[in-house]
Amino acid sequence: MQPSGRLWSVLARSLGEQGADGRTTLAWRWALTGTCPSPITLSPAPGWPPDSAEIEAEAAAPAELSHPRNDRGGQVMHARLVLEWLVGARDTVPLWNAGPGWPRVTDGVEHPHAPSEVEELLSWAGMARRRYTWPDDSNDGETGRACGWAYGTEQLLTWACGETGGGPLTGLHTLGRPTLYETSLDVQVAMAGALQEHRAERHVAAGRMEGMMETFLWLAGWNSLPPVDRHGHATLEVCPRRQAPCCCAAADRCLRTNCLACMQDPCTYGFNVLDVDA
Repeated sequence: MQPSGRLWSVLARSLGEQGADGRTTLAWRWALTGTCPSPITLSPAPGWPPDSAEIEAEAAAPAELSHPRNDRGGQVMHARLVLEWLVGARDTVPLWNAGPGWPRVTDGVEHPHAPSEVEELLSWAGMARRRYTWPDDSNDGETGRACGWAYGTEQLLTWACGETGGGPLTGLHTLGRPTLYETSLDVQVAMAGALQEHRAERHVAAGRMEGMMETFLWLAGWNSLPPVDRHGHATLEVCPRRQAPCCCAAADRCLRTNCLACMQDPCTYGFNVLDVDA
């Protein structure tokens, strides 16, 4: 019932406020994907998105509270608000911080990833930038999208690591590493931007928006799979060894054929700083 751009904006800010754990996130994931237990009754995951009637019924159902996912922070109430807003039964957005001009209620949650994890992913994004160079054919949608994806991923991670002082889309000024909520305020515009760039067939720009969105979903803990892997492959590209264990860190060099993850492609330990800069 909600336009995709508005839905993405509210979802991003909700993850920035409350993170990707708890009943509120269950409400989003259950309603949009059907791949998790329902947020109020904790019924088993159906495996497909529920329809509007099922969402309304879940919002009105008695809550199951005899489960480790209890009502921490009043999240059952907030999960109901998310479900009602998604089907258009409620006009008020299900957020603590309503928007510009309203008092700020929360500074959001802590990052679920350690700074070292984010910094490591930034080095992987540098590999992706090296892999997906500017396309020779501007009409090649796949090549352009991958180039933009790597660029957007690197931009958002550079800000998340505190190496730049402003958001890549809005220029939101921050001191040091931005909070997850501050990051959500910057990337909430990415969905609308991606749709506009796709319609205009500006493939690099569209890929940049999508790379930022996927990077934020990883930063927030919504996605377990990062937007690029240690070999510089974007998730747009199939990498059969993406989740294979890598043992190159202990050797401080890429072991190639002696590492299950790097038998076909070298990881970041296979390149020095001059290689990546070049």
